[in-house]
Amino acid sequence: MKKIFLVEDDYSLRELIGFLLIEKDYKVKAFPTATSFKNTINQELPDLILMDIMLPDGNGVDLCRNIKNVKETKNIPVLLMSAHANPSIVKGSGANSFLAKPFDVEELYDSIEKISSI
Repeated sequence: MKKIFLVEDDYSLRELIGFLLIEKDYKVKAFPTATSFKNTINQELPDLILMDIMLPDGNGVDLCRNIKNVKETKNIPVLLMSAHANPSIVKGSGANSFLAKPFDVEELYDSIEKISSI
């Protein structure tokens, strides 16, 4: 079973996305903040990271840059998502793709498939 780290501060959306991914047989570890994510990524590695850009204690673009600059995590596919950011924000972040909120379920699944072999 492949593991996805989900970084999303909105509780309802985090629960919904987590449920949808579990339904597709992914193991999901969800984080409400950049800090909780950073504390775990140093100890455990996922197969893919699905990350909101606007977090209460950090920025998904900056987190993605940091992930892509570390030898142990640089090859982990990252899918950034946001309701407010322009998709061009992905350039320079190191992210593999961008998903605009709101999105439908198939868009989510397709985006994950495109950036990984999960």
